[in-house]
Amino acid sequence: MSLIEEQEVEVTEEDRFLFDLQGFLMLRSVLTPTECAAFIEVLRRLEAQEYEDRFLDLNGPDRPGRATKQVGRAHQIRLNGVLRLDPIFDMVIDHPRVVPYLREFVEVPQLINTWSITKFKGAVHSGWHRGVPTSDFICHGGGQVRTLMCNTVYFLTDNGPEDGCVVALPGSHKSSFDLSWDDYDGLALPGSTPITGKAGDVLIFSEAVIHNGLLKTTEGERSNIYFNFMHGHYHNALRAPMSCHHFYLPPDQRRRLTPARLKLTRWMEFMQER
Repeated sequence: MSLIEEQEVEVTEEDRFLFDLQGFLMLRSVLTPTECAAFIEVLRRLEAQEYEDRFLDLNGPDRPGRATKQVGRAHQIRLNGVLRLDPIFDMVIDHPRVVPYLREFVEVPQLINTWSITKFKGAVHSGWHRGVPTSDFICHGGGQVRTLMCNTVYFLTDNGPEDGCVVALPGSHKSSFDLSWDDYDGLALPGSTPITGKAGDVLIFSEAVIHNGLLKTTEGERSNIYFNFMHGHYHNALRAPMSCHHFYLPPDQRRRLTPARLKLTRWMEFMQER
């Protein structure tokens, strides 16, 4: 049963202006405290488990993939393919507060990747990166904004500037040239801005935006879940074939999805289990 009972919202001209200008938007109070608590309870259980990951043997030594549970970064746990791990996350696929923005800015959104990141005190910068080139962000005449990859970050806990929050370079989705990103740690990059918010807020951003994660110097956990969408004209599976196991749901799990969620994951119908 979904915990979500809200109606879809309308994308405003101010939303289009800010997304085109910054490359991202903050949506406030999308999840309720009850929903955040339910997600966190499941995440803690999943983070405490170990996973066999037999699919990694099929990739071969020249195509290493991501393990389901990654703990290689100190003071951080990343879970990949959270849709495979528990059906509670299904409700995020078509959240009525978020889907209108995906339709507006991606046009034909298809869910390509899901993961979670929990940071503890001492977690370090994750490194500057972007998911797609700036050519994949377009503004057509008449105020039509399009990004071919759009990430949605659900804050399950508060994301303050010392909590290891996302940091982005506003406007970098349109930059004409790059810096040597590895030369800059966190806020040392000129123009970088911490993206802060409360538990329940959602950050939606074009993957053409240069982004990173800041140091966590506070006590406790900072947990976010990430649902990444691409335009349906992309061949999602070919972008990172070694990670396809986490990208899609096999038929036995897709049966639980509603028609709306099936539509947002339609590309998965053409995949085969490995």
